[in-house]
Amino acid sequence: MKLLLENWRKYLNEQEEPCAEATEFVWHGSKTGGIKMFEPRQAHDVGGGEGQSEKAVYAAYDPNFAIAMGLTEPDENGDEDKFIDHEKKPLQIVLLKGRIREGQKIYLYKLPKQLFEQVPGNENEALSKVAMRPCEVKELNVDDYLNLVRVATDEDRAYWNKHSGGSQ
Repeated sequence: MKLLLENWRKYLNEQEEPCAEATEFVWHGSKTGGIKMFEPRQAHDVGGGEGQSEKAVYAAYDPNFAIAMGLTEPDENGDEDKFIDHEKKPLQIVLLKGRIREGQKIYLYKLPKQLFEQVPGNENEALSKVAMRPCEVKELNVDDYLNLVRVATDEDRAYWNKHSGGSQ
């Protein structure tokens, strides 16, 4: 029993160590508070770029990029389509289907950068194929970041249709 307890303590220390050693961080925005462990999950990205649809934990170098990812949610039918307008500064989420989460909270997780690598061809995002504990979390108000999201224009819809193969 003592050995089991010692191994458990060692495991917990190993999980916390990346945060203690970190001097640089990346950011993950989520609608979900209280995440204790980030596990790699399969991503699905319409851009089709290398590294965009990996089984990984994704994070952003810029906290605003991470925050933008948690500003929207599916509509009453469970549909949500969005993409990132990288040309806009600061960048914006373009919402085609779904709704903006006005009046709600978003959680910004601080993760150790040394566990991540840059997504090929994307200077904004990083990915990690290992599980990790967050170093810190901040609870934020969605309404304070509405400048990072917009409802799609006709031009945005044409871009989406061209790149996703869909028609809206």
